[in-house]
Amino acid sequence: MIAMFIGIYNLNQPLSVQGYYAVTALFLTMSSFVLQKTVRDNKEDDDLIGPSNVDSQE
Repeated sequence: MIAMFIGIYNLNQPLSVQGYYAVTALFLTMSSFVLQKTVRDNKEDDDLIGPSNVDSQE
């Protein structure tokens, strides 16, 4: 990740393009953490409660 930001810093483009790439990289990193947390939380819920079957309605 540090290498990516060093590359963005050294990019020969206007500051607006560098800023766009930097913000996009931050959003990508943030979404990866959120996805990982969601998957982990769902796995922990399944371990505690058991898998939920949304299709069956009794």
